[in-house]
Amino acid sequence: MKTTHLFALAAVGACACAAAMAQGVFDLDNYHPHAGLDAPVYDWTGNLLVGADWRIELYGGATPDSLSPAVHLVFRSRQTTSLFKPGYFHSPSSSLCVLAVPPYQLACLQVKVWDVKLGATYEESSARGLGGYGQSAVFYARGSSLGASIPDPPALLFGLQSFIVLQPIPEPSTWALLAVGLGGIVWTVRRSKASARPCEGAP
Repeated sequence: MKTTHLFALAAVGACACAAAMAQGVFDLDNYHPHAGLDAPVYDWTGNLLVGADWRIELYGGATPDSLSPAVHLVFRSRQTTSLFKPGYFHSPSSSLCVLAVPPYQLACLQVKVWDVKLGATYEESSARGLGGYGQSAVFYARGSSLGASIPDPPALLFGLQSFIVLQPIPEPSTWALLAVGLGGIVWTVRRSKASARPCEGAP
C-alpha cells in the first residue's frame, strides 16, 4: 500500500515537472550587476525601500492584459519574497513559471510590491486605496527552459526598471472617526437651531 502511494506521488511530481518544463522560467531577482541587471525599488521619499513587511511578487502573461502571478515550478503556487537589503530582493524559489508562455518566447512581465500589513496579496493591499504598494512598468523578457538535456538556469528579469511604492496612509482610528461624527452632529444641530430662530423685526 505504501509503495503504491509513493508511486502515485512520484507520478504526480513527474507530471508537474513535465508541464512546468513547457513554460518559461524566471528568477525573481533585481540585482545581477555582472549581467547588467540592477533595478532597485525606492520608497515615496526617493530612498531605497527598507522594511521586513514589504512583499514582492512576479506577474506574467502573453499580453499586458493577461498578467497573473507567476507560480512555483512544481507546486504551481504563488511565490513571494522579501527585501534582502535596501531596495533589493531575491526569491529562494528562483524557478518561477509564467503560465501559457513557452520557453524562449517573450513573456510580458511586471513586478509588484506591497506592504503585507495592508493585505495578504497585492490585490488586497491595492484595493484598500491606502498606499503601501507599487509596481514596475510592464516589460518583456524570454524565459528559460528546464526541458533541455542540460537545463538552463532561470532567466533573469532583463528589462526590469526601478520604480517607487506609494506612501502608506494610516487608517483613521476609531476615536478619530467618533470625533468627526460628533463634530458633524454638533454642526447639524447648531445649523438647525439657527435656521429655526425668527428673523429680527418679525412680528
